[in-house]
Amino acid sequence: MTIGHADRASRLEAVRLLEESGLLVARGWCQGALAIDEDGRRVEPWSPSARRWSPLGALLRAWYESPSADAEAFRIAYTSLANATGGRLEEWNAARWRARRHVLNAFGRARGYVPSGASRTRVAQDPPDDESGRAPGLDSVLVPDVSTELQ
Repeated sequence: MTIGHADRASRLEAVRLLEESGLLVARGWCQGALAIDEDGRRVEPWSPSARRWSPLGALLRAWYESPSADAEAFRIAYTSLANATGGRLEEWNAARWRARRHVLNAFGRARGYVPSGASRTRVAQDPPDDESGRAPGLDSVLVPDVSTELQ
């Protein structure tokens, strides 16, 4: 997946959406639904009763609650997260051995896929495919915080 030209505000907002989504998943993570309540029932991600979210559910919730995030910011954030997980976000999240730490690592990697300018795009080369949730060969690589590059 590639991310084309995007204006600075949308890129900044995409980074913020990824950060907010990651915080939601840190509070509570689920599989098999976009969001669930405290009793394990499926609910809309933006529902006040939602207590745990899938990565996509968390991203939808963050977007829903953001007065300044436009569709372009959501597209950038979603594509960045999909790149960080090998392209099939919900399928990746549904792996039986997947753990919250894998998902949180993916949110960290996703920030590295947000373009810093019109000429820079990044495409996932090594999608995560093992139980660690990390891309092969990236065991000790930290993804830089690109939000400062966007200013």
